[in-house]
This record gives sequence, C-alpha cells and structure tokens, in this order.
Amino acid sequence: MKQVYRIIIMILLAAGVALLSGCREAPTQEGKLPHHFAEFFVRYLQGEKELKAHASFFEGDSIATAVPKAFAGGAAFQGNSMEARNLPGGTIRYSYEQRSDYADSFKFGFQDDFGQKREISIAMAPVDSFAVQGGQASRSTGMSLYARGGKLTQGESMVLLFNDEENKASTIMLTGPSAGELYSIPAAKVEALRPGQYTLYLVKKKRVAEPGDSLSFLADIEFYTSTIEVEVVE
Repeated sequence: MKQVYRIIIMILLAAGVALLSGCREAPTQEGKLPHHFAEFFVRYLQGEKELKAHASFFEGDSIATAVPKAFAGGAAFQGNSMEARNLPGGTIRYSYEQRSDYADSFKFGFQDDFGQKREISIAMAPVDSFAVQGGQASRSTGMSLYARGGKLTQGESMVLLFNDEENKASTIMLTGPSAGELYSIPAAKVEALRPGQYTLYLVKKKRVAEPGDSLSFLADIEFYTSTIEVEVVE
C-alpha cells in the first residue's frame, strides 16, 4: 500500500502541489518541523458486523525518502487504543478490531512529538441493502441493480462480486460519480458470467488523498455487504 501511496503523492507533485515538494537533495533546514505521512484503512463486513482499522505513519522531507514513524502515545481509532505491530521493512502498523454497527464517520487520532493532538475523520455512506431486478442477470440484456446507499461520489467505486456454485469469483466494477442508486448494467459486463446460480455481494470503496503542511494522508474505506442469490441467464 505504501507504494501506491507514493505514486499518488508523486502525481500530486506533478500537478504542482508545492506542499509536498519531493526529491530534494538538500538536507532539512535546521529547526524545520518534520513532515508526517499517514495511511489509514477501514473495512466493515455487514453480515458479521465486523469492523477493522489499520494506521501507519512515516516521517521525512518527502514521501520518496520518508521512513517508518512511531509515536510515543501510539494511535487511536474511535477513541480506542490501537495495537502496534512491527511489519517487515520496519513499518509499524496500528490495528483495531471489534464487532459493532457501521458509524457515520471514523476517527483516527494520535499525538505528535510536540504534544499536538491530531485527529483525522473519514466517512462513506454504507449500502444498507441491494437487489437485482427479477433476481436475474442476463448475458444478452444485462441487469438492473438497486443499491440503497450505493450512490457513488468522486473517489468512490463499487465492485459486484459473483460466486458460482463452484465458488469461482467474477467481478463487475462501477466507478463514481453516479447519478443515483439505480444502475443499468449492460450485457457487455454480464456476458462473461456463465449461466447458473450465484451468490452476489457488493464492496463499496472510497479513497481520499489529502496533502497538508505538516501531515499528508491516504485513507481507504471498504464496505462489504451481505450476500443475495442471483441467477445468470442467457
């Protein structure tokens, strides 16, 4: 994930985001505060009501030269302390897991080396329920999907995951922004599925890349719905 984050920040650099100017050969100026980079991840499983969160931090003049960072007070998620784990390469991952309802927003917090409390909030509307019209997806005419809470904004996407009777998975990708919660999916996206019975669930995703003066972060949220039965026909 760190590699992906670096690529995103480099794109921002190319676009002229002066806040994150990287690739500097000169040493950090004396007295200048270090720049921190953070990666946040939230995953929610609707069926199990399982919530997981990860956070990792890095420090340096640019993301290209940043090194793993740990804070003396650790990190918190929704006001709860996160468990620190050492990963290969020296990265420290802060983790939290619990069973709970989906929240309106998710808050990560930490206290930097200068005693300043930092809090980052991220949010994404959940998919409360969804249905396929007629319970069928047609290889020749497509399918109609209604997902309550499934309207996609910029930076959001939704993956339809089909599992057949042999537990082989196939996917259809939808990207935002979308006009609403009703999707008419063309036959071209369905024709790869073989006729038969499937279970279907949705994964709604959101990614936020936010540059800042002293803290830049990349945040991902994934919401996994419960499953429904769908028949694929010719």
